[in-house]
Amino acid sequence: MNRSKNKTGLKNQIRLIYYTFFYNENNDSLTWLETFLAPFAEFMSSLMRMIGIFLVFLVIVLVSNMIYLFYGIILPKIFETTWPNILIHFCFGNWLAVNTVFHYYMGLMTNPGEPPKSNVENIVTMCKKCIAPKPARTHHCSICNKCILKMDHHCPWFNNCIGFYNHRYFLMFCIFMTIDCLYLITYGFHYYQLYVYPDSNMNIFNLILTLGQASTHLKYALYFQLSAIEFFLAFVAIFAVGGLAAINIFIISQGGTNIELKSMRIPCIPSTYSNAKNPYDLGFRTNWKIFLGFTDTKSFIRRVILPSTHKPIGDGVDWSEYFNFERYNSKYKILQV
Repeated sequence: MNRSKNKTGLKNQIRLIYYTFFYNENNDSLTWLETFLAPFAEFMSSLMRMIGIFLVFLVIVLVSNMIYLFYGIILPKIFETTWPNILIHFCFGNWLAVNTVFHYYMGLMTNPGEPPKSNVENIVTMCKKCIAPKPARTHHCSICNKCILKMDHHCPWFNNCIGFYNHRYFLMFCIFMTIDCLYLITYGFHYYQLYVYPDSNMNIFNLILTLGQASTHLKYALYFQLSAIEFFLAFVAIFAVGGLAAINIFIISQGGTNIELKSMRIPCIPSTYSNAKNPYDLGFRTNWKIFLGFTDTKSFIRRVILPSTHKPIGDGVDWSEYFNFERYNSKYKILQV
């Protein structure tokens, strides 16, 4: 009897020592697993940051090669055609190139937005990683190791989080990059063929299938090898980048972000989302006006069609201007008079 009591007392003492060091009533039952995996998560975050640097370099090389194909091969052949054709392709090609480079650079260099460390209004919760207040729509990025305002996702191709201040740049880059690739595959390839294959009827699919197997009748074998790879990457990017743009367009039309809509139901994908309603969905038209930052045709041309560094409405912490967009819209029009 005394022996069993001693065993019970020893177990209670061991349990008390264990709880003294590890128990916290504010933690859930999986905290120990999260703590155990923390070094591995830190390693993966560092690895993703290093991979991101390589992917940024890859995007720069891809875009640079596309620009080289346009200015070095395609545009000189266009200058041999009629003046209306020259004017159309010169203006359209330069517009695409400038917008693509501009939006990628801005998305890469713009801070997506971080919540202030103190005097934060509209606090929703506390971040257990940063030990700091989290406003509405703010999430912690384990790769960047900081909280991001209106976080959409972490994009390794930008080596940056996509959040409140650079989400527009990200989407516009995806759209312009897709148009770039379509233009290169369709109109651009015709003039490329006249430059490299003046006496041949090779189409884009033959070029992609050869993947740089130069023939003796080519003017410059190196041009062919590099451009064949470039056309292949452009063909793939139409579906990859275009698909990414389409997904983001759909989500933005709902007034949400990738993270937010994971827990919300979208009518066409009932199995993926719950029955929650997005409180930030103000309607298709208003959602896009807020996201792109335009109010009328004039501001649409200046802020969407042309490169623009304007900031989004609000500060990513207080969403009162977001919900009172019509009032903000009226104030904006008065300021423009």
